[in-house]
Amino acid sequence: LWLLIVVLCLALGLLMTALFYFSVGAQVRSTQAQVENAGANIENRFAFYLASFQQTTPAWSDQERRRELELILQMVLPNFPGVEGGFWTQRDGFVAYAFPTYEGNVLKKDVPVAETGRIRDVASAAIGNNRMQTRRFDAPRESLLISARVASPNRPELALWTMSRAHVSVAAAYGRLTYGVVVLFFLALVSGGWVLFVLVRWQRRLRTLENSIVSASVDEKLRLPETGQTDLDRIVSALNQLSAKLQAAREESRALSRDLSRAERTTALARMAAQLAHEIRNPIASVRLRAENALAKSPEQQTAALRFAIQEIARVDDLLERLLAVTRLDQLRREPVHLRGWLNERVENFHAQAERAGVRLEGEAPDAIASFDPQNMARALDNLLLNAIQHTPAKGSVTARAKIDNSRCLISVEDTGPGIADKMHEKLFEPFATTRTEGVGLGLSIAREIVEAHSGTLRSETSQNGGARFVIDLPQDKSAE
Repeated sequence: LWLLIVVLCLALGLLMTALFYFSVGAQVRSTQAQVENAGANIENRFAFYLASFQQTTPAWSDQERRRELELILQMVLPNFPGVEGGFWTQRDGFVAYAFPTYEGNVLKKDVPVAETGRIRDVASAAIGNNRMQTRRFDAPRESLLISARVASPNRPELALWTMSRAHVSVAAAYGRLTYGVVVLFFLALVSGGWVLFVLVRWQRRLRTLENSIVSASVDEKLRLPETGQTDLDRIVSALNQLSAKLQAAREESRALSRDLSRAERTTALARMAAQLAHEIRNPIASVRLRAENALAKSPEQQTAALRFAIQEIARVDDLLERLLAVTRLDQLRREPVHLRGWLNERVENFHAQAERAGVRLEGEAPDAIASFDPQNMARALDNLLLNAIQHTPAKGSVTARAKIDNSRCLISVEDTGPGIADKMHEKLFEPFATTRTEGVGLGLSIAREIVEAHSGTLRSETSQNGGARFVIDLPQDKSAE
């Protein structure tokens, strides 16, 4: 904007200069036209005068001829104010002169001494070229214009000339022009300073708004302070209204998310309850059948039936304990957890089982602190470790790793087993989904419920060696890092 003001002021200065020169030029051109028109009128009058001489050639040095020529000048020049003129020959010099519109107190009869040389040069050039000659002579306060031509084609030795002055006062005009340009330059500086002040003030207020926006929390309602600038305050008001709408939309989204999560959990629990009824009914029916048969059998067979009943009851109790753990996920207790110690403890609990299966079990974790519920997350990791050991053949390996990466805690379990069957990919985390006849199929489902209760994710991948890899991704609070 400041540059635009400067450009406009420069344009105005150039326009003033152009108008100045146009005004001076127009005045000079008007004076030149008047001088040349006066010469043309004198030429016409002289033609009538010359027609009175039939065969004789007038002598221009004769006093009577001079008075007649002056009379011609006196008849024409009053119609052209400010124009003086006369006749000139190379032999006799100035033979006639008149300035009837002279504004002095005394009638002017003599050719101006200061201009005789210039008049002589112009008249001589007109006779030599046999055509009209007009020349301009500039001075600080005026421009002198002299026009000369041959008086008649029949008398090429006689030249008539006219002269006038265009009073332009160039110095004074230049002074006014300079004053105007200085005023324009001053206005440009003042305007530029004012614009700079406004822009700096705007920049400071915009920086304040920027800092307020950057420092605002995503989960909080944004409330920008007013700046005192009308235009900016309209933007601030619009942003505050938009922030209020976004906050309302976030709250509504959270409510819908909670309702959706509750509905999904209810659906999952209903499906799980149906499967649970089936899983409990089978061992109860088996226990009942064995007990009824044992009543008519020997004591040894009755003892075996009791052992079978105890095993089935233990299996049902373990199943119910797992389901009860899922129902208590709303009571998570996040706390700082030392990753290396926690992971090593979980791995150590499965070393004996891994050795019996001929599987090498390893754990890797940094000396770092993470934030989660250690007991519930231990149950999720135990399910992943148990699942990996059960699906890894002898001489294979299972590796558990944990690390902190960009404010997230990543816990993975990788095995060298056959990987995940294609038919299991879609229902891998569903309750009671299993490929093992002796398995219940709740381990991965419960692990996912625990991870999602921590606002995390549990995903399955194929490892580089073709086995399965499960990754727990948990968001971390900054205070826990």
